[in-house]
Amino acid sequence: MDLPVERFPAELSATIRDGLAHGLSDEMMIKGMISMGNLLGHFVSPDNVEEALIKEIWENATEEEKKVLAGIVLRIGKKRIGEH
Repeated sequence: MDLPVERFPAELSATIRDGLAHGLSDEMMIKGMISMGNLLGHFVSPDNVEEALIKEIWENATEEEKKVLAGIVLRIGKKRIGEH
């Protein structure tokens, strides 16, 4: 089932909230995000120019840069749920 892109922030926050409730550390969630990003990069084709750019950024990022990007996404999600 495809979700509209507008739902991504809410889904991200719900997933982070669930991870926190189950005792996952930020590092564990970041590792999961990196794994998911790598998997999606292999199997999902971009639907627009913005998604193509994000895919190209991800494909060209080093492992350390992917950690930074995933950390930023985690921080955004935690802000949305009031976790700083």
